[in-house]
Amino acid sequence: MQRRDFLSLVAAGLGSAEGVAAQTLTNNTPQDIFIEHAQSGKPREGKVFALITPHLDDGPIFAGGTVVKLLNEGYTGYFIRTSNDEKDSYKRSLGETVLANEQDSELLAKTIGLKQVFDLSYRNHRIDEVSRTDLRGRLIFLFRLLHVDTVLSYDPWGHYEENPDHYVTAQAVEAACWMSSGNLDFPEHFAAGLKPHAVSEKYYFARGPQLVNRVVDISGTIDGKLAAIRSCRTMIQHMVKDVNDSLAARKLRIPAFTGDDQQASDEFIKAAFEARDRKIGSKYNLQYAEEFHWIGPDPSLDDYISRHAVPL
Repeated sequence: MQRRDFLSLVAAGLGSAEGVAAQTLTNNTPQDIFIEHAQSGKPREGKVFALITPHLDDGPIFAGGTVVKLLNEGYTGYFIRTSNDEKDSYKRSLGETVLANEQDSELLAKTIGLKQVFDLSYRNHRIDEVSRTDLRGRLIFLFRLLHVDTVLSYDPWGHYEENPDHYVTAQAVEAACWMSSGNLDFPEHFAAGLKPHAVSEKYYFARGPQLVNRVVDISGTIDGKLAAIRSCRTMIQHMVKDVNDSLAARKLRIPAFTGDDQQASDEFIKAAFEARDRKIGSKYNLQYAEEFHWIGPDPSLDDYISRHAVPL
C-alpha cells in the first residue's frame, strides 16, 4: 500500500476515503459474480492457504476479512512476505523500520491465527531487480513443503499497478502455482523428500481495475479484519502521520487523527478501510465485502471423468 494513495485521499477530501472499487468488466460485458458466504463448522479442515504479498499491510487491507473467514472454516494459514518493508515507517532509519515491521508481521500472525511467517526479505521497492527464477523457485519450494492448496495475492493481471514489488511478486506467484506441480521443475527438491504439488485455487486482489468474478461476504469477519490491519502498527502510523503532514501544509488538521497514536490509527482505519469495505458490500446487498479475481481448479474433464473413471 502506497503512502501517496492516502495523501491523494486527503487532497480530494475525506469523503473519498472509501476509494474506487475494482471494475467488473470483460470486453465491456458485465461478468457474472459468485457471492461467497461464510460456512458453518470446519468444512475446509485440512486445507492450506498462503497469503503472499510484498508488504505486511497488503493482505490485511485487501483480503483480511477473507483470510479470517478461511481460518474460521478450518484452513491452516501461512504468510509469505517477499520484501523487508524497509521503506515503510515514519522518520525511522532503514534498520529500525525493518525490525519494527518484522515484529508487526509476527503480531499479525498471532492476532489472526496464522501458523507461521516466512520473510523472503528482498529489499523494499527493489524486487524488480531480483531474479524472477530465484523468487519463483523459493515459492515453489514453499508450496511443496507446506502443501499449499490456495493462495491470496496481488492480481498479476491488475491494471495500472505502479509498485514493482506488487507486480513482480504477483507474476512470480502465478507462475509458481502451476510449476510446483511439475516433476522436472527444481527436481533437487525431491531429494529432500518433497513432491510435486499444484496450487489449485487463487484469490487475486488489485488496487486498480481488474476482472472481479468473486465477492466474499466479510460481514461476520470485519472485526477480525480490522484487528489484522491494526496489527500493522508501524505502517498505519506512517499513513496517519503522512496525512497529518499533508493537512498541515494546507493549514488544516483532523482532531481525531492527532493525539494518541492508537486512537488516531483506529479512526484512520475506520475512515480509509472499513468505510471502503462497506461501500463494496453495498454493491452486492452485503454489509461488508471484498472483491477478487478468483481462479479455481480446471473443471474441463470433470464430466468425462465422472462418466468413465473406474476403480483401480
